[in-house]
Amino acid sequence: MKKSEKKTIPSGFLAMIVLCIFVAGISAILVSGHKINVRQQNAVDSKKIADNTSSYDSVSGLSSDAISPNAFEDSNNLPEGYKTISVLNEDVNKGQLILVNYQYESKIDGENLVNLYDNISSSVGVKDDDMFINNAVLKPMNKMFDDFKEAKGDTSILISSSYRSKADQTKIYEESVKHTGEKSTAYYVAVPGYSEHQTGYCFDTAAYNYDGEMIELDGEGIYSWLIDNCKNYGFILRYPDDKTNITGIGYEGWHFRYVGVPHSFAIMDNKICLEEYILGLQKYTFEDGPLLIDKGDKGKWLVYYVPKLEAFNNTDVPVPVDSEKCSYTISGNNIGGFIVTVNVTKDPENSLLAKAKTSWSCDNSSLIIKDFEDYDPEKYIFVDTSTDTEDDWQSDTYWDDSEDGNSEYDDYYEDYYYDNEYEEDSYYDEDY
Repeated sequence: MKKSEKKTIPSGFLAMIVLCIFVAGISAILVSGHKINVRQQNAVDSKKIADNTSSYDSVSGLSSDAISPNAFEDSNNLPEGYKTISVLNEDVNKGQLILVNYQYESKIDGENLVNLYDNISSSVGVKDDDMFINNAVLKPMNKMFDDFKEAKGDTSILISSSYRSKADQTKIYEESVKHTGEKSTAYYVAVPGYSEHQTGYCFDTAAYNYDGEMIELDGEGIYSWLIDNCKNYGFILRYPDDKTNITGIGYEGWHFRYVGVPHSFAIMDNKICLEEYILGLQKYTFEDGPLLIDKGDKGKWLVYYVPKLEAFNNTDVPVPVDSEKCSYTISGNNIGGFIVTVNVTKDPENSLLAKAKTSWSCDNSSLIIKDFEDYDPEKYIFVDTSTDTEDDWQSDTYWDDSEDGNSEYDDYYEDYYYDNEYEEDSYYDEDY
């Protein structure tokens, strides 16, 4: 065969093959791009829901852009008007409803802190100019003390303690053990890392007496107004006198904790402590029925618990689709799940209302702290130690249950407080 007679592939056929390959490549790119866009859109939609709540109730700083499987993933499982957002499991330790006590350690050490001295209302004072508190607490705190001033005409209250770091709590704890003994310290001072002062969501109140001494408020006289009205501003009396066997801390008429409305109503109106509320909420789930908190003209809320998914890094949490109509918050409980609060004041036909529970019930028998059952603070009071050495009064041998000890305690307390060897902050900043 001559070279000129060699067979060749028609150019038209080659063009057709190239065109087919080109079309196939474009199709693959489009399909892949579509999948990417779907995932991006899902993430954007989740973020949009969180952003829409910021006008009233933000998602408490929790992340909501992760994606994970969950029992609620199928929208057919959700009631009308609800969808899910995904929250990182590590955020179970964040939010205004975290429980920090003798059993549950604070995983945060101050977040979103603001300086009290620069931002506090003129209706209340602060002990130092370097005191801080979580930003969410500032506005309701100022409002409460402004209203106290208007109601009682008094501005003698000052904030004696607010946020304290773990390092600060360690110093306080060690000095308390040294000066008052382990028994008293266990009753009034939280172990470092287990003080809710570390969260920045609480504060102590005090006032100066006629002798110029700063004393913690006992919740009596005009100051009883704070205990009676704190719930209206989202605060609770953290350590009631009838709950010491549950809280593990003696009565503190001066220590207030921010949990936000409506949780402050549920806790104070039902005469329970934070331990009972947070652990009791675990029975009010999205599936079985939320807790309904109805305060009439003040608003109506649904509260339900969502346990975190241990097998994944994040948990899908059901929330209202229309966050403007039904604003909501999500807070970790610092134990094992999330607490969702939905404001349904503007949505009387909300689909969850049909199975909501209207009354609070909680069995607190399992919450009793046996170590504190036999401890009566009225029996443990100091006697005069003016003639004793420091080594002597470090021990518990100077606790006395005699009536005479009551008057002697006052003298000892004054001597200790003004002893130049010890700083004022060391005693009065204790987590009573």
